[in-house]
Amino acid sequence: MKTGSRLIAPEGYLCLSKGIVYHFLCSNGTLNRVRLVMFSDDGQELRTDLITLTRIEFEEALENGWVLEDGSDDKFPPWLAPIEGVSVAHLEGRRHSAKETYDQKVNRRFWAISDLVVRKDEILACDNPDAVINTHAKELRPQQNAARVRLWFYTYITFGHNKWALMPTLHRIGGWNREALVPAKKLGRPSRKGKKSGYPCDAIMKSSILCGFLKFKSPHKTMIDIYRKVVTSEFGCVTVMKNNCAKFRHPEGKAFPSFNQFKYWIEKLISPKELKHSLKGQHGARSISGSEGSFAENIINVNQHVEFDGYYISEKLTGLTEGSAVDGFCVVRAVCGLSGAVLGVGFAEGKETMDAYRMALFCMACNKVKFCELFGVVIEPWQWPSEGLSGGIVFDRGPGAGYESEPDIHWLKSIELTPVYSGQSKATVESSHPRDKQTMEQPTHFHSKLNFVLMARREIWQAIENNRTSNAGARMDEEMYLAGIKPTPFDIYNYWSSRGRDSSIGMQYETSVRTFLRTCPASIRRDAVYLYGRKYRSPALVETGVFDMVARKGVIETTVFVLTMCVRHVWIEVYGVLYELDFMRSARTTDGTVDISLRDLQEIDQLRRDGAADLRDEKPAVLQYFRDQFKRDTGEDWDGGERRPGSPAKNAAAQRDNADYDRFRGKAQ
Repeated sequence: MKTGSRLIAPEGYLCLSKGIVYHFLCSNGTLNRVRLVMFSDDGQELRTDLITLTRIEFEEALENGWVLEDGSDDKFPPWLAPIEGVSVAHLEGRRHSAKETYDQKVNRRFWAISDLVVRKDEILACDNPDAVINTHAKELRPQQNAARVRLWFYTYITFGHNKWALMPTLHRIGGWNREALVPAKKLGRPSRKGKKSGYPCDAIMKSSILCGFLKFKSPHKTMIDIYRKVVTSEFGCVTVMKNNCAKFRHPEGKAFPSFNQFKYWIEKLISPKELKHSLKGQHGARSISGSEGSFAENIINVNQHVEFDGYYISEKLTGLTEGSAVDGFCVVRAVCGLSGAVLGVGFAEGKETMDAYRMALFCMACNKVKFCELFGVVIEPWQWPSEGLSGGIVFDRGPGAGYESEPDIHWLKSIELTPVYSGQSKATVESSHPRDKQTMEQPTHFHSKLNFVLMARREIWQAIENNRTSNAGARMDEEMYLAGIKPTPFDIYNYWSSRGRDSSIGMQYETSVRTFLRTCPASIRRDAVYLYGRKYRSPALVETGVFDMVARKGVIETTVFVLTMCVRHVWIEVYGVLYELDFMRSARTTDGTVDISLRDLQEIDQLRRDGAADLRDEKPAVLQYFRDQFKRDTGEDWDGGERRPGSPAKNAAAQRDNADYDRFRGKAQ
């Protein structure tokens, strides 16, 4: 056994289980002895006892199990455990007034045992080491207490000859049990209102304070508000006004706590964490708490964990019909939890909807070159390389609550809905949103020249730009710096993906269209597919012969798949096959009208329907107006005459009229 090993003795054998026992070996000629030092702590003072055994007795006790080794050796006295590892400079800084520094205290104690330390081997080899130490303590000037000198000496040589093991147990000052006393006055420093001001806080008062706080606590109340409720409801106090000063008083003169007492004991009886939750609420407490680490620390693959969230464009957009300022739309982003790269974008006009989340999923599943082409954006494959869905997604509770995930069970492993008002639950995507610079100037608004589709194009480029420019240094590992990887989401994503650390789940393009895009009613006519009055067709659809069938049978009502923000293309399913249709442009179609949103198309269709309805309503009046004009000019009705039965007569009168008409026509020619 080593010096400093902790020993215990089973009950009924060598009774060393009370206290803290350490041992060391010493040799005196041919007689080997084992000396055990037992430190006992009764809460008031530390004491030492030296037990001497022969080597044979000690080894026999070990072999028979009469003495057992319990745990590893300590490097520092157990009674100093609360300050173990704390720097002495920090302990000094916490003292308010010090007549003697800790270093001076320890050096003074070491000076008392320094001669004993030099003669350590001689002392431990003698028959009665305690007697030698006691004699040394009496010879010191000033004379020292023998029991304390023994404690210092044995402590020093047992715990690694470390002088800081001689530190006094000043950290235990003030830890005595005050509840055992029945104080007649308040404990602690005198009140600024006088020594007799206030009441002592006994166990009954503490219980009432705690019960009252738990009853009236609320994140919407301050500590003062809670105190008012407690002293009036729990303690029965009332307020009185005296000398223009309001005070709490108990009608029967019973004790009640002051505000400082109330606050002090609440902080003592309730843990700091629970107190913050009580006064600040869950989210408020978290905002002033330390970070528990990055979400990326527990992720090993890109596309393993993807967070979705939306933000609103602050600019006012240009309306399609009148060009006036209209509100922007919501942009939903899908952000990789490991790399921070934007993997998909979706758009929703007005508020944040599930259609935008589905569009973002569609964007994730698609090849990005193809997705951007649907909006008229041309990119290279390397500019946005991600493709594939993620098995673990995090949605906002609002739109995500209506997501029917059962059809997607073949690819979706888990879906998490964040708590309400809990942005940190998806901090990865929240921190990646673009933000406007805030100023203290007069409120203004920015009227953008872009319409809905052009702004959607800009947000696509914004996502590609953020992947290349965002600082993702916190997501970098040491080997990535050694490999020369830039601290951007784009490079981090490519780094892990190139090493096979990619959890992307592939999906066929046709399946992604059917799964994620919105369906709208449409009609197939003999010349095209009509969606809200706009024509679509493709050569592949013409080859199916569906338009020839419609020409024979009339209009066929159906549904098509659309991107809500851009209706340049639609998809229709005919005979089980999905066809992508292009907008039919005429020679008069301008570039600005090709890319419009579904809402714009619906508004234009409504204008078309309103115009047709107005024409139907106006047509009778217009017809009558011109007939009235004709009658005023000619004196005859527009449809004046009579309907007679049979064919017109061919008598002599009719022949003369025809001859006159022929002569008149000849003269006119």
